[in-house]
Amino acid sequence: MSAPVALRICVLGGGPAGKSALVRLPGAVLIARPQATGWHAEPGILWIESAGHVRPEPFDRLLVCANEPLLLASLGCAFTEGHLVIDEVGRTTVPGISAAGRVAGADSVDAAVRQGAAAAEALMAGPAAAPVPASLPESIGTAWLDPFDLAALLERPADPARDAQLRAHGILAGPVRPARPVSLAALANFVAEAPEPYPPQLDGGEFA
Repeated sequence: MSAPVALRICVLGGGPAGKSALVRLPGAVLIARPQATGWHAEPGILWIESAGHVRPEPFDRLLVCANEPLLLASLGCAFTEGHLVIDEVGRTTVPGISAAGRVAGADSVDAAVRQGAAAAEALMAGPAAAPVPASLPESIGTAWLDPFDLAALLERPADPARDAQLRAHGILAGPVRPARPVSLAALANFVAEAPEPYPPQLDGGEFA
């Protein structure tokens, strides 16, 4: 009889919610500032920035206690009216991914501690039926963004309207799986150096 496979659990964020969760998650991998930060995510992998390098950190289950809504959106977690959709114990709409703390609506240290404890225990118990996401509000622009527009939006200063549009795009696009990590600066340079469109060409083969 084969031995049970140990689950790899990652906790992102070392604040009150993260510390409370770690007590209940023996063997979990902590990813927290200033040693490391979550840079990007895709199903089953966190891309971590540490010591000037970006490295992959695989996970079977993930508890996000840092205020990283865009990272959750990149994993396909649903948002409604700008708020993460979770159940009473912090489970998101993606099985195996939970949240606690400010990103999950905690408005005090005590609330974050309670959320971290509840989310950790639920995560250990296994995934349950995920909450049904509400539809996106009409007030949020939900037009599909091409790579140029998305890069330009990412380079805008952060504000509620910009973040809401990014979350909406993340929900529409679903989980993002890039071929390799690309920095926002590289995307911005790509947009800045993009060539001007070619002039229109007539049916006769001559340039207008």
